[in-house]
Amino acid sequence: MAMEDALVLAEVLSTEDTLEGALQTYVARRRPRTEWVQQQSQAAAEGWALPAASRNTILREQGDQLMRQRYQLLRSIP
Repeated sequence: MAMEDALVLAEVLSTEDTLEGALQTYVARRRPRTEWVQQQSQAAAEGWALPAASRNTILREQGDQLMRQRYQLLRSIP
């Protein structure tokens, strides 16, 4: 996330006319991504909080599918 933040910040600082405009653009661009990461982190934490037997059964049966769904957005970044 820090590398992504740095890249976006550098880009907006070089393209916006004012610091205020750059920071507003930065927040607008980063907010959806950070919210998505927080949602994924929360979902993962909830999964790890399940009883071990339930969690392990779910992971055996659906683990690959869940992982692909959770990280689909990352896989689609050009």
